[in-house]
Amino acid sequence: MKLGIMCASQNELRPLTGKLENSSVSSYLGREFFSGSYHGVDTVVVMGGVGKVNAAVTVQTLIQCYGVDTIIFIGVAGGMDDSLSIGDVIIGTQLLYHDLPMELVNNNDMFPDMPRDCFSSDPALVELCRGLGANLRFGKIVTGDAFITGDGRHEIIEKHHPLCVDMESAAAAQVCWFFHTPLLVIRSLSDFADDEAADTYEENVRGSVASAAQVLDDVVRKLGEKS
Repeated sequence: MKLGIMCASQNELRPLTGKLENSSVSSYLGREFFSGSYHGVDTVVVMGGVGKVNAAVTVQTLIQCYGVDTIIFIGVAGGMDDSLSIGDVIIGTQLLYHDLPMELVNNNDMFPDMPRDCFSSDPALVELCRGLGANLRFGKIVTGDAFITGDGRHEIIEKHHPLCVDMESAAAAQVCWFFHTPLLVIRSLSDFADDEAADTYEENVRGSVASAAQVLDDVVRKLGEKS
């Protein structure tokens, strides 16, 4: 196995690079790729940047240029379910866009066998997350090219009923579908995508990243034990 771990921002990257043993750094397309061993697993860590295009470019680069065969996307997200709390960790079992209908993604069935409703994390990787914490939830994550701060929040909830919203996961999942590459999405809540989201994010991002990073650490440890 060669594992690719990606995130969108510097806050999300910092806890990851220190986990690598015997690490080295290379640059491509403006990104720094940190290669090394993580719990005995050959791993590449990269910050891809914010938004769907950045996520898609980074996934394709990890697969085609760095030879990874499994990808984990880790980061923070905005909560969309009233039962959740800041710092709760969401495993994305269903991944779709809130700003682009799936019927347009695969208009006229131009890509045979593409999922009609949503993309998903790999079931075997999802199973590795079971029992890893009381604050762990499994469910739907929606993605769009906007940091949701109240406007549109209600409409997204009414249409999709997601646990959280982010700006990259569905795009990463779509590229992984094309390349038949297993994906796991781990997101921790930093805010509630409401009118206070920008301030709440700044207050909570580091703690929320740490929560997601702990789940990641446990998952990679399991992968190392299996390899």
